[in-house]
Amino acid sequence: MDRVCSWPGRGASARRSLVLGLTLVASLAGPGPTAPAAAAERKPVERRTPALDLLKKKHPSAGFRLDPMESVEAPAARLAAQASGAAAAPAAAVGDYDRERLLAGHLLRRISFGPTPAELTRVLKMGRVRYIDWQLNPARIKDAAAMKKLPKAPRSIWDDYTRQRRWYARMLYSQRQLQERMTLIWHEHFATSNEKVGTGLLMQKQEDTLRRHSLGDFRDFLIAITQDQAMLYWLDNDYNSGTERDDAGELIPPNANYAREFLQLFTLGPQLLNMDGTPITDANGVALPSYTEQDVKQVARALTGWYTDWPKYVKAKFDPWAHDSDPKTILGTTIPGRQGVDGMNEVADVVDIVMQHQNLAPFISKILIQKLALEQPSPEYVFRVASVFAASAGDIRQTVRAILTDPEFESDAALRTQYKEPIEFFIGPLRALGGTTKGGHIVDWTYLTRQLVYYPPSVFSFYPPGQKRQLVNTALVTYRDRGADELVTGWWDTSFNAAALIKKNRLTTPEQTVDWLADALLVGPLSSEVRDQAVAYMDGRVDDVKFKGAAWLILVSPDFQRN
Repeated sequence: MDRVCSWPGRGASARRSLVLGLTLVASLAGPGPTAPAAAAERKPVERRTPALDLLKKKHPSAGFRLDPMESVEAPAARLAAQASGAAAAPAAAVGDYDRERLLAGHLLRRISFGPTPAELTRVLKMGRVRYIDWQLNPARIKDAAAMKKLPKAPRSIWDDYTRQRRWYARMLYSQRQLQERMTLIWHEHFATSNEKVGTGLLMQKQEDTLRRHSLGDFRDFLIAITQDQAMLYWLDNDYNSGTERDDAGELIPPNANYAREFLQLFTLGPQLLNMDGTPITDANGVALPSYTEQDVKQVARALTGWYTDWPKYVKAKFDPWAHDSDPKTILGTTIPGRQGVDGMNEVADVVDIVMQHQNLAPFISKILIQKLALEQPSPEYVFRVASVFAASAGDIRQTVRAILTDPEFESDAALRTQYKEPIEFFIGPLRALGGTTKGGHIVDWTYLTRQLVYYPPSVFSFYPPGQKRQLVNTALVTYRDRGADELVTGWWDTSFNAAALIKKNRLTTPEQTVDWLADALLVGPLSSEVRDQAVAYMDGRVDDVKFKGAAWLILVSPDFQRN
């Protein structure tokens, strides 16, 4: 913790800024049965989690399973206690900041991993709607130069660590920022953890699937994710038999883990919804369910027979012998039952039934709004977006465009009102300050702040939709602060060139420097209190050390925590 005040004269200002940041925390407010036909050739599958093993050794006190709402005894916790009773720090006033620049920065914070000077200029030149349409078509955006900056692809199928580093570097460098943002959003939605999968290659293949379908057709996406090998293993649909019998000759019901999460978390949600996302209730005001336990069991039967392609892992395979080919009734619709290899098409049958359900459009639309715009959207906003999703038969590109061009997206309720996620917190400054990374620093600090890609803690992801606050508490803010310290100091494979920025932007006074940093990091106004602290800390000097110290003070301020 000594690094928190590692620059001369920064201690008092650091403590005040961290207290302000902490007040913001309070103010924002078992495997399935083996398919008999495959059993003879099935071999024990080795599982490894090298990245997680390494991180647990490096940070033994972090506790990977720490409850995200748990507060630990730490300097941040003590500072929060000292600050109890202090008013929550308000967002800096935006009235004096150029409106077009503010909205351009807002758009870039939502659809990318943070503004860069070049992208900000591009948005202002193109206009926000044209820029959105450009990003919605990633295939038209050249990205070869960015891909050359990624760490070399690993050869080992187990290596998750290098694959994580490559993804983080891609978030920093890619010109296809909306596609990368959507890939992360879908990773959070179809939460799959390598802690169980234990094969880095399968996690990368799922990442590729998420990216490929991130702005495509939701029907195709659901089919692909259901047949994804990492997902098969994660939710126990790997070697899930629909024909196995017990000693008494009775059919053993197939494992229903995937079927349950498919309905509850991935497509419909547990409650019956109106088109505006509000629950439909009975005469007593009790929310009606969107599906029954029988529906879960019937979906599980329809999805039997699939297994991972071990050890090649090219794509999932289907065993007709292990598939339940009898009729099933799901959500009121009967599937006659498909025989032989045609049984694999029951995946599409299940997806087609779900695509027609009244819940799908509002459920998915609201989640995407919560990820891209604001966590508590109005029912009217949900209705408008859900109507586009429904009318386009689940076209994700059109749905995302409806979110980003809706008036509520640029409303006061959305501007600088949301929490920054840890990945945004660490990638954003590097993008703003022209930084570089090979992803190692980001792996460490997203592990400590509970958003390590490939390792969501459960099927409920890093946080439930609309509850980003679970990633912001006194313990986790301390880790953000320490990570920001190492980021601006330059640590291992991650850094930026402060001297070059000073020279390029002709920064000669503390006031000029702090204002430039605030504009680069926030693309919005900096509160007068934080500005005064940063200027005072610089003590009349503009050099590499003071530049980095002032940047740190802004990064740990409430202004930067707001997205």
